[in-house]
Order: sequence, then C-alpha cells, then structure tokens
Amino acid sequence: MLINNTKEELNCSANDFQKLLSSQKDVSLSFKESNLLAVLKLFGSVEIKEASIDIKYKPLKIQQAQSIQQQGKRPTQFQLDVKFTVPGANIVGICVTKDNRLFMCNNAGSSLFVMSDKGKPLATIQMKGRQWGIALEEDSNTAWVTLPDTQHVQTIDIVTMKKGRLIKVPHACYGIAIIDDQLAVGGDGKIYIISKSGDLQKTLDVENYSVHSISVGHKQNLYYAQADIGISKLKYIGLDGTVAIVSAEDTRSVIGVQSDRMGNVYFLEYQASSMKLFSIKDKSLKTILTTQDGLHKPYGFAFSRDLSKLFVSNYSAGELLVFLCN
Repeated sequence: MLINNTKEELNCSANDFQKLLSSQKDVSLSFKESNLLAVLKLFGSVEIKEASIDIKYKPLKIQQAQSIQQQGKRPTQFQLDVKFTVPGANIVGICVTKDNRLFMCNNAGSSLFVMSDKGKPLATIQMKGRQWGIALEEDSNTAWVTLPDTQHVQTIDIVTMKKGRLIKVPHACYGIAIIDDQLAVGGDGKIYIISKSGDLQKTLDVENYSVHSISVGHKQNLYYAQADIGISKLKYIGLDGTVAIVSAEDTRSVIGVQSDRMGNVYFLEYQASSMKLFSIKDKSLKTILTTQDGLHKPYGFAFSRDLSKLFVSNYSAGELLVFLCN
C-alpha cells in the first residue's frame, strides 16, 4: 500500500516537474554599447533576454528497468549434468524459482521437498497428505499445490516456506496451471477453472481419465496429459470447451506436458521412458531423451526460468536428473 501511494505521489511530482521544466527560461545579461558621442552621459543599457531551455525529460516509466522479451529459444540438445536422489519420495510435480530452487511434490508421503539444483536439501514442508501438481506464481512468492487425497489446492509461501489457505476442489485433483488470475486444475475427466479465492468458474469436459498435467499454451489453450488412456493424440482444450488435436502422430501414456507460447510442446511418455518435442513449425514429433539418457518411468519435469537446465524425475527410483540445455 505504501509503495502504491508513493507511486501516485511520484507521478504527481513528475507531472509538476515536467511543467516546471517547460516554463523555465535561459536568462542572460549583455552589455549594449552606446553611441560614442553620448558616452559622457550614458554608458549603455542592460538588456534581459529569455530563451527556452531544451532539457530532455524522461518519465518515470521509462526510467524504470524495462522487461526483456524472452526470445523464442527452444532447447533441443540435453547433456546430463548431475543426478541425485530424494530419499523416501516419488516425485511428480516440479517447479523452479528464479534462483534455481526446486519445489518437488511427493506422491509417497506428506513431505514436500525443497532442494537446490545440485541436490542440496533446503527445506521440507509437511502437507496434508500426498501432493501431485504444482504451479508457481513467483511475483507473489506463491506456489499452488494439489492434494489429491483431500481434494484441495494449498498455497505455499516460497520465501517463508509457510502453508497458506486451502481451496476445495469438487473431486480429486492432479495437474495444475495458472491462467490469467485463475487456476486450471485437472480432475477425473474434468478440468476445473477456479478463481484464486476458491470460486468454481467453469468445468471443462475431457476424456474420462485423470488429468495428470496441464500447461497453458498459445491463445490460452490448455494442453493436458492423461497417462491412463495409453495410446492417444496430443491435444489441447480451449476455455470454451473445444478440444483440438495437435499432432496426427500417436502418443503413449503421456504423464507430463509443457508448452511454450509459440505452440511447441514438450511431453513425457512414462511407459516408454522417453521425452518428446512437438514442433509447431513442421508439426513433427521428435524424441529428445530416452532410457539411454537415464530416464526410467519419468513422471514430472520442469525447465529453469532461463531454459538453461531441465529437471526430470524418475518416479519410482526417487531420482532427479538435471540436464544442461542447448
């Protein structure tokens, strides 16, 4: 509140200052020499001249640090950097902060794990049961975590590591994503659009299987993964409920999905232990990681904010693989 009030005062001051600058004059004194015949009576006169001052003014908005538009960088090459275990955990949902802290959902117990990107334990947060999906809203220091057993979404302050309010979901919940000021939560054959205050806005119908992962793509379309279907197609659903097939090629047991704003889609096939990339440019599917790269029944994955690292969880082994991206 103080910052907002101060911002208004600064804007007013800036406007006043700009008006003051435009009204300023450059005042100079010059001596006008008189006629030599009258020098004994008059030395001359002092003349005042005014001229506008050309002062460059930059409004506060321009003086603030401007956001840099992220380029369309799309990693296609990956090199294993480090691998570490999370004891007693089956890691599903993963999110990565700007400073590369990992928040990892544990489907084997009530402990949500926070670790560095090198595997150093930083914190353990006791939740109300198993966790599945997680979505990060770093501007407000908030993570949103789904709790399938209790049918709730719970907030976590990623700075203080304290749990926040619980939001009730109509049924079991798995994947989660943030779309504008709302939450998209995956259930059994449903995707619930819920306000951050907990009000159900709408329900989107998909195939009658659990929605394990959700990602917001171009034009606010929701890409979703339903691993229990087996053989399927890569799809998204619009907020109007329209389902569209993205690729003509089959996918198998897709457990995790992430799309960028251009429409490229990364996804995990957990039965085949592979990671694939759908390219919006040529509409092709390309396998980019396999068992030879260390994948074994992967359930969750996440990129670092600068896309320099990829984190993949081997579910039953309790492992996390960290790849360097190019």
